Amino acid sequence: MAAEATFGFEQSLRRLRAGAGRKERRDKGGGQRGYSSTMAHVLILYATVEGQTACIAARIAERLEARGHAVDVREAGADNDPAAYDAVIVGASVHYGHHPAWLRAVLRRHGEALERRPSAFFSVSLSAQEGYATRFLRQARWRPDAVAVFAGALKYTRYRWFKRLLVRAFAWMGGHATDTSRDHEYTDWGSVAHFAGAFAQRLAARA
Repeated sequence: MAAEATFGFEQSLRRLRAGAGRKERRDKGGGQRGYSSTMAHVLILYATVEGQTACIAARIAERLEARGHAVDVREAGADNDPAAYDAVIVGASVHYGHHPAWLRAVLRRHGEALERRPSAFFSVSLSAQEGYATRFLRQARWRPDAVAVFAGALKYTRYRWFKRLLVRAFAWMGGHATDTSRDHEYTDWGSVAHFAGAFAQRLAARA
């Protein structure tokens, strides 16, 4: 279960919107002007369906900012250019046994930029299986410096009735919670904090 207090979905949305506002102000002010020489400008991209991956991305951003780095947290898409940043972290959720195929294509397109800077990938699934991440990264032809897998959440209250029944069946087969009257979070926030801290140390070593 969670090692720290739950990082809620609404709090994550506020964190992501605030990050977008800071990026807009930096862009208007001339990009990275004013950053210290030891501060890295980090891009965190996330691909999420139900919001848990976005929550994890926001928590990682908070940890990196506490170490003095500037962080932009963005939903993954074609308009995000890793080459404009000093380091990149990508997170993606697993649904029905796969990470998003479109994200794989995006990573391939930016492969050269990803290989030239510190990078990390985190996979989010209910079972936190490493095999999902291994297969996805092989298909994306990307070898990040660090890889982590985190357990996600069962957000029954946000599912439509058919999906709720389907997910409950999968949860029962996997030995997870089947009480559909509430949500169930399995993310270990202590592991998330450790992942962020290790990446911050990697940035400091390369400064």
